[in-house]
Amino acid sequence: MNPDELSGNSAGHVLVVDDDDQVRRLLRALLQRSGYAVEEARSGEAALEIVATRIPDIILLDIQMPGLSGHEVLVALRADPRTRLLPVVMLTGAATRVEKLKAIEEGVTDFIPKPFSAEELTPRIKSLVQLKRFTDALESAENIIVALANTIDARDPYTAGHSARVSLYAGLLGERIGLKGESLAAVQRGGLFHDLGKIAIRDAVLLKAGRLTDLEMAEIRRHPAEGRRLLENLNTLRYALDVVNHHHERLDGSGYPAGLAGDHIPLVARVTTIADIFDALTTARVYRVALSREETMRIMADEVKKGWWDGGLLDEMRGVLETVPEDDPRIVAIPVHLP
Repeated sequence: MNPDELSGNSAGHVLVVDDDDQVRRLLRALLQRSGYAVEEARSGEAALEIVATRIPDIILLDIQMPGLSGHEVLVALRADPRTRLLPVVMLTGAATRVEKLKAIEEGVTDFIPKPFSAEELTPRIKSLVQLKRFTDALESAENIIVALANTIDARDPYTAGHSARVSLYAGLLGERIGLKGESLAAVQRGGLFHDLGKIAIRDAVLLKAGRLTDLEMAEIRRHPAEGRRLLENLNTLRYALDVVNHHHERLDGSGYPAGLAGDHIPLVARVTTIADIFDALTTARVYRVALSREETMRIMADEVKKGWWDGGLLDEMRGVLETVPEDDPRIVAIPVHLP
C-alpha cells in the first residue's frame, strides 16, 4: 500500500474484509478504478490488527468468516471510541434476515448484497466516505473545544482538573437518575466545557484571591453567556448549550444569567450544577482550603433549604458518592503548590 494513498491523495481508504480471495480482488478492481486506496484483510482478526494501526475511511465487511465473524468484528469496532462512528458496510450473500437484524442492532451502517456492481457500489462508498470525513471534522472541532476548556482550567492551578471531575460526577448522576442519549451526553460532554466562557474573563478577576467588587462579580457572571455565544453556531454541540448557559441558575430564580426558576431550569443544567458546586467545594481554592465531603453535603443541603439547588438531585448525589471513593484516580486533585 502506497503511504501517499493512505495519507489522503486518493478518493478514500477502504478496508475490504472477506475470506474469499475472488471477492476481495473484484472489490479492489472496482474501487481502484474510482480512485480509492484499497487494503485487504482475509479474516476478522487481521482486520482488527490493521485498524489498530491505521483507521480507514470505510470498512466493507463480510458477515460469515472463519475465526471472528463479521458480527464480532462489528461489535469490537463499535466498542472502540476511535471507531464507534466508522462506516461499516456488511457484504451480504447468504445472510439471513435474523443476521441482518442482528447487524443493525450492533451498529452496521449499510448493507451491500452479493453479487454487486460498480453502479451500486461506488455511489454508496462515495457518500459514506464523505460522511466519515465530515464526522472526523466535527469530532476534531469538539476536541478543540474540550482542549480549550482544559486550558482555561489550567489558568488557575487550584481549578486544574475541575471540568473533568464535573463531567465525571454529572455523568454518574445523570446515569443514576436515568438520563440517556443526548441528555446524558449533554452532562458528560457539557461538563467538560461548562466553563468555556471564562476565556473572556480577565486573569486579574478570575484569579483574584480577595473579595470581588460588584463590577468584577458582574464580569464573572458573564461567563455562561459567553460560553453559549462561543458554541451556539456549532450545531453538533447545541445539545450542551443548556448546560453551558444555565449551570449557575438557582431554583428560586436568584441565579444567572437568565434568572430561571424551578423546572424552567433544564434538568441537564440542574444535574451539572450539583456536580459543579460539589467539586468546587471539595477542592482547594486560592481563598480557602478544600472542604470534606461531609461538610460540603451539609452546606449544599442548607442551600437546598434556601431554595437554590434541586434537593432530589442532591439526595441522588449521595448515592453516587457511595460508588466513588475519595481516592478514586479519576477525581484525585492535582497537587497544588502554594506560593
